[in-house]
Amino acid sequence: MHNTAFTNPPPRRLAGLALIRDENGRVLLLDKMYRQGSDRFGLVGGLAEAGEPASVACQRHVTRETGLRVVPMGLLVVHHMPGKGEVPEGENNVFDCGTIPSDTELILPPEEFREHRWLHPDDLRGLVAPYTEWRINVALDAGEGGPVRYLVGHPTFPMTELAA
Repeated sequence: MHNTAFTNPPPRRLAGLALIRDENGRVLLLDKMYRQGSDRFGLVGGLAEAGEPASVACQRHVTRETGLRVVPMGLLVVHHMPGKGEVPEGENNVFDCGTIPSDTELILPPEEFREHRWLHPDDLRGLVAPYTEWRINVALDAGEGGPVRYLVGHPTFPMTELAA
């Protein structure tokens, strides 16, 4: 019997996100106009288009959202997020996009972003959503030589890693 799930799989989101650091080890975050509360701040990046690899989506979004030209150097985290309401489940792939000086001029689309911030990992709690904090901290660990991690869902505090 033919399994149609292989030829007609359920919809899933695929995203490429950029971990960009400055010379002080701070992480670049964007304040998104279309989000509220702790969901406002997130890594640069976004959804892949049909047939587009997550790394290419990451590169495209970084250029469009900041004006920077980067080449994703390596995968740090794959984060499976459950569906919520009309939003299907998906995977966010975080790539190491290097270090840039904190005074680098960024060109943010004003209709999409309020501002950018460079934040030290210790300053994330309370400003970003728990899943964003978890994702960033695990990505930073991988960027320092730790393993690439596969995260599932939302963390609880203290942050219990649901990684395989």
